[in-house]
Amino acid sequence: KRLPPIAPPLREPPARSARRAGVCGEMGEEVQTIDENDAEPREVDDDDEPTQPRKRRNRWGQEPEAPHIAHDALVLAPMGGFGMDPDMLALGGALAMPQMSGGLYAGGGGNMDLSAAASAAREALEKAKRAAMFQRQIQEQMAKLKNQGLAAGFLPGEGPKARKLILDEFGRELDEEGNVVPMKPQVVSTLKVNINREKEARLKKILGVKKDEGGTETSFVDTTLRTNQKAERARRKTFRFVESGALVAKEQRMVKKLQEKALGVDKKEDEKKKGKKEEKKEDKKEEEEKPDIGIRKIEPKILRREPIPDVEWWDMPFLKEDMNGQKRAYTEVNVEKITPYVEHPIPIKITTEKEVAEAAMMHLTPKERKKLRRLKRQERTQEIRDKIKMGILQPPPPKVKMSNLMRVLGDEAIADPSTVERKVRSQVEQRRKEHEQRNEARKLPAEERKAKKKQKWLAEGEPTTQVLAFKIKDLSNKRHLFKIDMNAQQFHLTGCCIACPGVANIVIVEGGPRAIKRYRKLMIRRIKWTEDQKDDDDDDDEDEEVTAPKLQDHCVLIWEGVVKTKNFKNWKVTHARSEQEARKTLADRGGEHYWEMLARFRDHRLDI
Repeated sequence: KRLPPIAPPLREPPARSARRAGVCGEMGEEVQTIDENDAEPREVDDDDEPTQPRKRRNRWGQEPEAPHIAHDALVLAPMGGFGMDPDMLALGGALAMPQMSGGLYAGGGGNMDLSAAASAAREALEKAKRAAMFQRQIQEQMAKLKNQGLAAGFLPGEGPKARKLILDEFGRELDEEGNVVPMKPQVVSTLKVNINREKEARLKKILGVKKDEGGTETSFVDTTLRTNQKAERARRKTFRFVESGALVAKEQRMVKKLQEKALGVDKKEDEKKKGKKEEKKEDKKEEEEKPDIGIRKIEPKILRREPIPDVEWWDMPFLKEDMNGQKRAYTEVNVEKITPYVEHPIPIKITTEKEVAEAAMMHLTPKERKKLRRLKRQERTQEIRDKIKMGILQPPPPKVKMSNLMRVLGDEAIADPSTVERKVRSQVEQRRKEHEQRNEARKLPAEERKAKKKQKWLAEGEPTTQVLAFKIKDLSNKRHLFKIDMNAQQFHLTGCCIACPGVANIVIVEGGPRAIKRYRKLMIRRIKWTEDQKDDDDDDDEDEEVTAPKLQDHCVLIWEGVVKTKNFKNWKVTHARSEQEARKTLADRGGEHYWEMLARFRDHRLDI
């Protein structure tokens, strides 16, 4: 290694050196202080013994500066270190150091510091030894590489050349002769744990250590850890149920084993087991000894194709038959079969695809419905405007009304106001008629409107059916009976009305929630059950005194509830002569329990 050049010594200014004085020496002697500006130095005598001037320490407290060494000497130093003998280098360093030390560590009277010279010589010797060792190692490695190249058949100055990579059509590597190079897949583990495990496995294989089939309980316990060892809690005794016949089967097995042992059968079984184990070991050895099969060449499969026919099956209907009754390529085309129509094949429905379920209808609030209607209307208007801008549609005439007549027409209205007014009124009337026609066109037909209304009252989508049962005091008024019958038909309710004079009158209706709600209001509030008795009540009130109001029990709701299925298929009004006939009418439709409710019913208002 080349040593760095030594910097020249630092020199202080003459003025500062003149002001500084140094006192040093082993015996406490005073040193002459020299001022470069003065011509004659001043001396301080001590027992009249002259002393040699000595250089002082610099301002940073370092050692005195080393003398200046020539650049050529430094350049030649490392070259000599590599090529010269270490003993010669040590000798040269030892000889050179006293000269240097004379300038570096000069004391009073020119004495040399021998200890510093010896340490410098030792350091130089060590550096020379290290340099020689490095040079020797480099020479050995170069010789080794040269010998390897000659052994491999290379001339001096040449090196090994890379082999060409040859691949076949399947991407496999081939050698120079064209054979497939077998390659074994290498599993490279990147985790540190797996790498250490593989190293341990290889080491055990080399040392011949067998793998433990299963670790014992103590192998996983670290005895160096201090833990609070608690006494194991005794297991709670539980019932041990024995299945029926288990002890008998155990006894039979033991007896059989003793009998076989007495006869010597158990020895044969042991021999058989040993033979099986040996066979297994031999099979394992054979499997290990089997040679590895290299990569086989994959050959493309050749599929057998049918010969191309003279006429394809889709062209057969358009050809005429020849003399032998066969249709071939050279026969004439049947022009009658060719028409200007295009035949579209029927699309085949794919059964494997699942049908997308229809999204449930989302109910919007009135505010959302208005917003949606407004947005759709804006889109339609914007489309019309775009078409007018592109020239597809003509712009509509100005919408003139009686209120904006003068502002739209202007001078024309002033010139002939009567004609203009007549024209504007006709336009207004025409717009009104067009508006009514559009409304009529949007209306549903009578049959569809009737079906839609019926669907609203039926409410077939509801999972359950609501039922009402009324007890009516008197049904002799034909007007009341007509209202009960017609409203039940209009609301599309099912049930029956049984009129049994002298016994009881009952009305049972089944239907959706909306229809049931309307019919209940009809029976409880709308029908005036006492309208025929007003005249008789007025005459009675004149004779009788003022009393408490009478209980209104002309129509009472005896039961209201929900059923899973309907008992009645339609609505019917029936007149019964006796209770047995009324019961039979309900029993035929599975509603006899309604008559039992009527018989047991008691109005809670009578208890007040």
